[in-house]
Amino acid sequence: MQTPCSLNVPKTPELLRDFEQFKRELKKHTGLDLEQYKFDQTYRRIWTMVDRAGFQKFIDYLRYLLQDEARLRAFIDRLAINVSEMFRNPDQFEVLHQQILPALLKRRQSLKAWSAGCSYGAEAYSIAILLHELAPNRAHQIWGTDIDSDVLIRAQRGIFAPSEVRSVPPVYLQRYFRSFEENRRTLYEADPMLKRYLQFHTHNLLSDPYPQGFDLIACRNVIIYFSDEAKARLFREFYRALHPGGYLFLGNTERIFNYRQIGYENPFAFYYRKPEQEVQQWPNAS
Repeated sequence: MQTPCSLNVPKTPELLRDFEQFKRELKKHTGLDLEQYKFDQTYRRIWTMVDRAGFQKFIDYLRYLLQDEARLRAFIDRLAINVSEMFRNPDQFEVLHQQILPALLKRRQSLKAWSAGCSYGAEAYSIAILLHELAPNRAHQIWGTDIDSDVLIRAQRGIFAPSEVRSVPPVYLQRYFRSFEENRRTLYEADPMLKRYLQFHTHNLLSDPYPQGFDLIACRNVIIYFSDEAKARLFREFYRALHPGGYLFLGNTERIFNYRQIGYENPFAFYYRKPEQEVQQWPNAS
């Protein structure tokens, strides 16, 4: 959600205390820890929702949310900013197609990939297409995870709107999708051959244990609202979750400035590689 710059966001001492109570209660009821998000941006975004719902206090808005499970899930969905599209930033996916996946496939027959913060699965399906193009009918595994269980239901269906497939190369759109009409809208459904590679799970990047043994982890345009401390922990956890020689794929607005200290290499823009011969440069790397 984009907040207009002109919006007057009050920050009285009373509201700041109220927001702290809101965060504590939200974590108790949902497990979502807003302490690991950037304060100003999170405060502004949630205040916009509070104001639009007609409340003057964060805690009153939370009580309103807790009265209805669907309402609470919708809030988490808006907070997570589930906006994505397949093959977003095509040049970066071209590097994945031409350089990274072929190199990984030389090392092992089938690959294990993780789309972390996958929203409704656009990125996971994009990876599935490229793997099927390069090494079809192998036992590839692609995990898609998100904190929002509702978007994962949609991800399992593999249904996309025209705006979400606009960057899909035409040959792939024809080969891997069936178009159909629903409520006077044209939609696109992914072919079952792609779905067999995919599995979707609920996962909180800020609190849940990380799965292990991945050749590729894509976490793109997910962590821009996280605090610097939370980002640093995520980058280390992703490092641990990769096989030696595996890659972490980040979004256009994300960088790892201390990647050498963690142990990564940076062979391509937005791609960070865990060396095949791991060198521990930070404590407890193993």
